[in-house]
Amino acid sequence: MVARYQEIADDLRTKIREGIYPAGQPLPHSHDLMRIYGLGSDNVLSRAYRLLKDEGLIRRNAAVGMIVQDPIVVDLVLHNPTGHGPLPWPECCKLAGLDGRMVTDAVIPGHADHDVATLLGIELGADIVTRARTAFAGDVPVRLDEAIYPRQVVEGTPIAAERKVPGGIYATLAHAGHAPAVVARRTVRARLATADETTRLKLAKGSWALAADQVIADERGQTIELLRVAVNPARVRFTEEQVALQN
Repeated sequence: MVARYQEIADDLRTKIREGIYPAGQPLPHSHDLMRIYGLGSDNVLSRAYRLLKDEGLIRRNAAVGMIVQDPIVVDLVLHNPTGHGPLPWPECCKLAGLDGRMVTDAVIPGHADHDVATLLGIELGADIVTRARTAFAGDVPVRLDEAIYPRQVVEGTPIAAERKVPGGIYATLAHAGHAPAVVARRTVRARLATADETTRLKLAKGSWALAADQVIADERGQTIELLRVAVNPARVRFTEEQVALQN
């Protein structure tokens, strides 16, 4: 059963996205919304407001109440003109006029499942290292990454153990003899957000996420990285720029 505050947040969100409550304008006064939704106190409405604030859809103005805001969308440039991975996140946010940061949450050893083994071209159950990251636009988490590497490729490098990699991931791979050379595969799709993504990206239950999987290979054709990205589609869109066309 959906909680009452979630029902109200869902209804307000729909009306915001449909333009019934347009960006830059205040929501109806809380007393009016309490009457519309049949509420006896403002506790439920306050919880609904909190959800919409976390999603960046509204902000409080001391003079007029809750203002609908049009979230700034960040273009995540999947093809970095100076490399083979996405344009660094802080640069993407800067182009949108925002402060952006990427935080490495954990470096996790593990074993490849069937999907990961197939994409990386390694044996089922082979040792891998996963770097889990969260990207923020301002103070709002909008992107989740899993960068997955065959253990044998990153063994003995900071990629396998450290949350910060001096000089960057790709420079470290190059120094280890695995210079990134080509995007071997990229898929982009919309799907329902997982429970973990819903919580970490502060999405409403049943929301969709935009997801991309990208496989990078070195000059010898060995696959060296699987990057999995999931974003809040209301805040991030995937973009390609300056991709050379060959005859």
